[in-house]
Amino acid sequence: MSTGLYLQVIGLTLFLCGLLVLGAWAVRRLRARGEGPFSQAIKVCAIRPLSYKSQLALVEVLGEKILIGLGEGGPRLICKLEEKGEDRPS
Repeated sequence: MSTGLYLQVIGLTLFLCGLLVLGAWAVRRLRARGEGPFSQAIKVCAIRPLSYKSQLALVEVLGEKILIGLGEGGPRLICKLEEKGEDRPS
């Protein structure tokens, strides 16, 4: 094989690697900005710390607001909030 063919193969390989890196960067950037097919499905409205290892999070999921406790035992549903400000225990 000639030197020119080797240079073409190396050039094409570098070009494809560059495209791969650019695509990964674009996907990461879109996820960080909250754009994509599921960006509107879940929205964190507020997070408040209770102690060093526990927090309360108000999350809107598909239009429904829920209050979640976050701690060492993992996330736990506290209650689902209705639009009128009333809550119904789960």
